[in-house]
Amino acid sequence: MARTFKVLVVGDAMIRGDAFAASAQRILGDRLAGLAAGEWESESGKLQARRLAVEKQGPEIEVVDPVITREGRDAEILAGLFVPISSKVMDAMPKLRIAGVARAGVENVNVQAATERGILVFNVMGRNAEAVSDFAVGLMLAESRNIARSHMGIKTGTWRKAFSNSDWVPELKGKTVGLVGFGFIGSLVAKKLSGFDVKLLVHDTWVDPQAIRAAGATPVDKDTLFRESDFVSLHARLLPGGAKLVGAAELALMKPTAYLINTARAGLVDEAALVAALKEKRIAGAALDVHSSEPIAPGSEILTLDNVTLTSHIAGTTREALTRSPDLLFGDIARLFTGEAPNGIANPEVLKDPRFQAWLAEVKP
Repeated sequence: MARTFKVLVVGDAMIRGDAFAASAQRILGDRLAGLAAGEWESESGKLQARRLAVEKQGPEIEVVDPVITREGRDAEILAGLFVPISSKVMDAMPKLRIAGVARAGVENVNVQAATERGILVFNVMGRNAEAVSDFAVGLMLAESRNIARSHMGIKTGTWRKAFSNSDWVPELKGKTVGLVGFGFIGSLVAKKLSGFDVKLLVHDTWVDPQAIRAAGATPVDKDTLFRESDFVSLHARLLPGGAKLVGAAELALMKPTAYLINTARAGLVDEAALVAALKEKRIAGAALDVHSSEPIAPGSEILTLDNVTLTSHIAGTTREALTRSPDLLFGDIARLFTGEAPNGIANPEVLKDPRFQAWLAEVKP
């Protein structure tokens, strides 16, 4: 008979611990020997700052949360959203065999340390893909059509008709949209733009060119995409070592009437180079949902520019994206116990680790 196990869930201001706990109880049910829940950071403002710091510097910068110290010693599965899962956390949880985050990015997990210890890391691919892809299309329209600027003018008593791009305000029809990254989000952006009758270019060296063509897009190299696109929308992961995907060279390739859209990661873009390009109007504009500092520092030069639309890292925050995430995570973990192949594993080599295989044999029916 299969052995039961304890699960520890650690929520935050975005997805609470009790939501994770309810999902674990509902999906894992009688497999549970125990279930404990807590919160890592329950204040929204503090969460924004702490999660961004972890994203930039890794989970080792954080101390072990008290709930992990208190409840983690006998837990074999740890799950959450932004809770940092560092080597110190793993030290505090000697029985840990699965670490799961209900998000696509695993920046808050020390995956290398987990792999060395035979701990399987789960992530949820595409959990907010619908939300972010909606938002990316919205930012294209908001920036190029001056929607937010017109709104702000009216709110402050100005019936504004003149804008930085007044001489070439575009329609989407017939324009070229370049998508850098063609995973869950990028491919959905392509699908949603199909009704606008645009030409789609894609740069993604990890995706089969045939899959890109099947979606109605053309695979191209990065320089071609930046040179030919009227809109460049970023949907890629951070590059190793913090290298910038978009710097002065890429911005110099763009048309003076082109727009840069970033709903992915702030670290993909050289912010100083972008500010310079916008200030000198070497590109038409930009729309950014992610920023090197969140909130943006009051004295930041980007706040003075009239050809950029700024939002407060909200692209992926919809009711549906948040409420479905714990179920997607625990549903994927449950696949291990039914013999199905999970969808989101960050370190699949652990599946062959003898320590993990021995544990799975104990808990699998």
